[in-house]
Amino acid sequence: MLSIVLMPLIKHLKRLKRVGIQHVKLSDTSKVTESDDFASEQALDAATINVTINLPPPPVVTIEGTTKEEQYQALKARILSCPVCNAHVKPGKKVVVGSGNLDSKLFFCGEAPGGEEEVVGEVFVGKAGQLLVKIIQAMGLQRSDVYIGNIMNWRPEMPTAVGNRPPTQQEMEFCLPYLKAQVKIVQPEVIIALGATAVHGLLGHDSSRRMGQVRGNWFSFENTPLLITFHPSYLLRNNTNAMKRVVWEDMLKVMERTHIPISEKQMQFFKDN
Repeated sequence: MLSIVLMPLIKHLKRLKRVGIQHVKLSDTSKVTESDDFASEQALDAATINVTINLPPPPVVTIEGTTKEEQYQALKARILSCPVCNAHVKPGKKVVVGSGNLDSKLFFCGEAPGGEEEVVGEVFVGKAGQLLVKIIQAMGLQRSDVYIGNIMNWRPEMPTAVGNRPPTQQEMEFCLPYLKAQVKIVQPEVIIALGATAVHGLLGHDSSRRMGQVRGNWFSFENTPLLITFHPSYLLRNNTNAMKRVVWEDMLKVMERTHIPISEKQMQFFKDN
């Protein structure tokens, strides 16, 4: 009986060992279930993988074109043809560029493409993306009303065929000029940083920074107000009403800041009766 209970954990630890992880912290609230499969799209986000990648200096990016659409298409073409980005994409996979409403008030920013994103070349199309769309719809908006991007334009390579590796600080620093250019084109009223890794990429690495301390607080990126919240993938693994309410309260702050109407019904979303 004990072996049946521990089997998912043993399988997970073996996977981590194969990709070079020797130490993993487990809290008393950690969940291990067969359905988690730990090798899924959002695996390894709490683990550290020591990776050394040699990259050239970040690119110097200038905005070309008159209209926002012209500027975006020129930037997209440059990113898609970037030799460094393409060198880090596996055969048959794609460089991924942010997309959405170029006049949006809201700019959602994640960390990097996942397995499904690099196949289709679009941001947030997996399970986390589907949940993000539901959050956007709960705000009274549609996917087409907002802009969604990632810091990274390629999926950080893993030694195995499954799982995701958080991008290194150097990887994010290389891609950051491309993200900054997207922000300059869109000129959003608010940026929503999704998850701790995105926060490190946008605000710089700080080992003392804790997600629980900065979540729901306002910062600034490129002279634009930035609010930090959890990544949708975190909600997928912590699917409780209490956690949904935490993220929803962050969205209420965004709505209030950008003057998006808030109904009484929306105010009560995910509140325990």
